Amino acid sequence: MPSALAIVFPEKERAVLEEFEVPRPAEGEVLVRAEVSCVSAGTELSVYLGSYDDEEVPQRYPARPGYANIGHIEEIGASVHGLEVGDRVLTMANHSSHYLRREGKDVLEVIPDDVHSDHAALAVLAQVALSGLQRHPPQLGQSAVVTGQGVIGQFLLQFLKAAGCRPVIAADILDQRLEKSEVSGADLTVNAAKDDAAAAIRSATGGKGADLIYDCTRTAKTLESHFKVAATRGTIVIVGGLVDTVPINFFRDFILRELTLTGTFQPSVPTEATPRTPWTQQGNRKIYLDMLREGNVRTDHLITHKVKPTDAPDIYDMLRKGGQESLGILFDWS
Repeated sequence: MPSALAIVFPEKERAVLEEFEVPRPAEGEVLVRAEVSCVSAGTELSVYLGSYDDEEVPQRYPARPGYANIGHIEEIGASVHGLEVGDRVLTMANHSSHYLRREGKDVLEVIPDDVHSDHAALAVLAQVALSGLQRHPPQLGQSAVVTGQGVIGQFLLQFLKAAGCRPVIAADILDQRLEKSEVSGADLTVNAAKDDAAAAIRSATGGKGADLIYDCTRTAKTLESHFKVAATRGTIVIVGGLVDTVPINFFRDFILRELTLTGTFQPSVPTEATPRTPWTQQGNRKIYLDMLREGNVRTDHLITHKVKPTDAPDIYDMLRKGGQESLGILFDWS
């Protein structure tokens, strides 16, 4: 059998390219050959570093990173309907040159012809941003702050602008990312490492503070600053993967201000709509792809790296060191 390749973390802080045989699809399955896959920097870096490891939920190795892959169907098993060889599909497969997907069970969505594969590969990250937005939907005219200007934070900026929030403020500690935030439509950018972020946000909101704060970082240390800049009865939504702990004076900073603190975990978004949960994972991906086709969301400025899978060790080492020059990272399997 011909060989395939996959990116694997055999142990903490180590990435390798592993060879395996190209599988054959069984009944109800399709074989997909990858074209491009997208790195989810926050999640994958946490797995790479072992940040999720604890006594209750141990991080197991080898780990297979990635959950956003665009590819073409190469072979179709028996009893598969509505798909054809050659179809370009979005899946949530790992970083791998070939993989099997099961119709009706796995994510397996045909990409419109007029959507570029590189931009479609960001769909799952956009889906994460939309799940955070829908956890506490914004209202027209509300002020909003987005901390952490990675790809998910950049998408949140654009979605908040589309929802009619004003002003929409981007906060980060990297000027390079804040320059991208301006392209994404931020009304104000704040470098929290250099500026008095609280003063800047209060000035931009007429002194009352932000109605909505969306945290797309990886550190809970940002919570203390959120409490300082949130408006009375404001809402803080945690979209990023906060993996540490911080001391908080809840009575003084939270209860007296009557704030709302909400967590969101994208995999918990339902796959079937109900009256109480109308937004679904599939629906969010469709929203993003439709906005791409209509020109209502920008992605060209968000892709900073497109590399071959053989460069995976260098990519994850770069992220470990801070990844200051990176936003959207794609592995090119073509």
